[in-house]
Amino acid sequence: LDAASMTEYGYGRYPNVFTGLEFERLVNSSGPTGGKILTREGKEPKSIGIIHCVGSRDKNHREYCSRVCCMYALKFAHLIKEKVHDCEVYDFYIDMRCFGKGYEEFYKRLLDEGVNFIRGKVARINDGALDPSEEGKLILRAEDTMIGVVRRIPVDMAVLCLAMVPKPEAKSLSLLFSCSVGKDGFFTEKHPKLAPVSTAADGIFIAGACQGPKDIP
Repeated sequence: LDAASMTEYGYGRYPNVFTGLEFERLVNSSGPTGGKILTREGKEPKSIGIIHCVGSRDKNHREYCSRVCCMYALKFAHLIKEKVHDCEVYDFYIDMRCFGKGYEEFYKRLLDEGVNFIRGKVARINDGALDPSEEGKLILRAEDTMIGVVRRIPVDMAVLCLAMVPKPEAKSLSLLFSCSVGKDGFFTEKHPKLAPVSTAADGIFIAGACQGPKDIP
């Protein structure tokens, strides 16, 4: 999903709001900082907010779950704790969907590592400081549904886990090959169990994330 379309999160306005792919590049050893986690100003962050379901499971954008976000968000939290030991990590989620083998155990491991999990969707990111301690920080506002209060959490960096969306040309491609797309824009298979990669057109097959959000395995 185009992060700039989610105007409430300030992507493009605030330099330290990153997309998941940008953060993935940042923590990679072949990335621009050699794998060091740094803000745009070149400083090591002392607090980072990771926001799940940006554009996913949202009636105003995409109603479906993007499936991969929970696990790569947890991976980011682990890498942050590994690289910046004194960094506070805040993980904002709606539901934690750890569906694979060993995934639930990984989630529990992060609880032991001291990641702060907040069950609630971030409504807005801005830089409106209320006191000197918040100057120069991003303010994340979210309702913590576990305790029923709205929280303001200042962070140095925010990472948006964006919805996975189909290519805009999928519809025209489906007409070209006489296969169909669903209401969400992804290609549809002939039968989910009996013909999971076949389409209505003989000899035309679908594979990978053009069929719907999927992880690499």
